[in-house]
Amino acid sequence: MTAVPILPALRRSPRPASGDESLVARLARMAAAGGVPLSRLLADIAGLALAAGHVGLADYERLRLYDAALWDGADRREIAGAWQGRRIARIANFRRDCLALANDRLAASAYFAAHGLPAIPTLAVFHAGLAAPGANLLRTRDELRQFLAAHIHQPLVVRPAEGEGVRTLFADYGLDPHVEIDRLVEWAADAPGVSWLIQPRIAPPSGDRLTPVRLLTLAGERGAKVLRAAWRLGGRDDLVASLDLRTGAALTLAPAAAPQRAQAAPPDLAVPDWAALKATAVEGARLLGQFGLLGWDIAAGAAGPVILGVDPAPDLDLHQLADRRGLLEPEFRAFLAERRRAGAEWRKTVTPRG
Repeated sequence: MTAVPILPALRRSPRPASGDESLVARLARMAAAGGVPLSRLLADIAGLALAAGHVGLADYERLRLYDAALWDGADRREIAGAWQGRRIARIANFRRDCLALANDRLAASAYFAAHGLPAIPTLAVFHAGLAAPGANLLRTRDELRQFLAAHIHQPLVVRPAEGEGVRTLFADYGLDPHVEIDRLVEWAADAPGVSWLIQPRIAPPSGDRLTPVRLLTLAGERGAKVLRAAWRLGGRDDLVASLDLRTGAALTLAPAAAPQRAQAAPPDLAVPDWAALKATAVEGARLLGQFGLLGWDIAAGAAGPVILGVDPAPDLDLHQLADRRGLLEPEFRAFLAERRRAGAEWRKTVTPRG
């Protein structure tokens, strides 16, 4: 992967204002940053709140909608706020009976693997205190410690089946592996009721870490397609690259927390194996066709693309900021109308309880 130069303009911006900041001070700060009178800012906030995206004040501030240079040329009425994002997920993914499949990493990865899609294999599962034994199931601290000690020369990743939190083991040769094991055992054992997946660390095609691409896919009457994609390059500045969907070439680079600091990407920076990575997302969307809208984290590994995760309620902010345009464009609104009709038809087939 091409090294990414970190230009001074891409360095992290100062910490956001304190949570104790008053509403008046927040509005005044945004008006000053946008170079507009406070009355005009208030009218703008009200107009976007009434638009299709139902942008709230927190959305307006988080997405820097007061920044005319950032959104230059974009129709900000098409930007979806957080409330509208949740509503979109409910409309597009009306099959509530299928949500567990996408929300549980163990279930999703097994489902993908059974259908020939590249998922991270699970070497073992740690769930403290279970009585029934199972293949590759670790139930006590001692069992977890013994398993990790037996894999001390293999870089591992430990993550919950649901929720957030990831630990990497044995990837830094400067660390004592036995100390790493002790810390991991304490960390996992302090979260009772959680199933922890122990998986091999996927080798990147180059460099020292995976850089996942976050994609949005649509699945509807016209088939499945990739709608948006952004590349999470990470690093100290947590860089995000906007992408050319046709070629996978990076167009701009910006710190995730400071999209206004975007710079043109180096001309040779592109997602490795883009065609295969994009095809993996499309095939995943076809497989999970009961969901209309899905977010994917897929990385280019040394052996090809690998699915890191899928989300039936994807983060829309990342894509809207990376692409400098809202999600609620005519094509997407037509898709939502189609999903409303499909949801209404499906609900007619559901037998009422009682």
